Amino acid sequence: MDNKIDKKTREYEVSGNQKLTLPLLSINQMQIVVDEESELYVKELIHDEQSLGFPIISMYQKYGLILQAIDATSAHVLLVINDNSALGTLAILTKIYDRMGYKLIIDKMTVLRPPCVEDTDETNGEAVEQRPPQDTREDEIINKDMPQDIKSTQLKIDVVGMEVA
Repeated sequence: MDNKIDKKTREYEVSGNQKLTLPLLSINQMQIVVDEESELYVKELIHDEQSLGFPIISMYQKYGLILQAIDATSAHVLLVINDNSALGTLAILTKIYDRMGYKLIIDKMTVLRPPCVEDTDETNGEAVEQRPPQDTREDEIINKDMPQDIKSTQLKIDVVGMEVA
């Protein structure tokens, strides 16, 4: 069964009865599609024999999507962030897969998720995604909003996960 609703607009029905619409590609994006490096990226990074069957979560941070290579020529789109950048990247990948004769599956198991917005940037009024810095320790994140008299000495956990008396 072909999950495409309309091939011209490149619309797909995904999880939650949502419709995912891929944008049309610009000339610059089409140059990426026909570049040999993009084909190598798909073959060597997405369809690496060692990672077949595992979701490629590292793509989320950079591209806003998560793929899972099923075999040497098929991959499933598990998650897509509903923003222009992630949808543009997915549109490029879809074209690369088509050009190579590979299959990129976008179906009802694909989750289309809005961007994580927790705060508004006061300089221009736009929503900004807020995440803790990668090098911040968990106890620092927990302690940042606590009163001064209740700090990490009372919340420390030993190595095996038990509270220290």
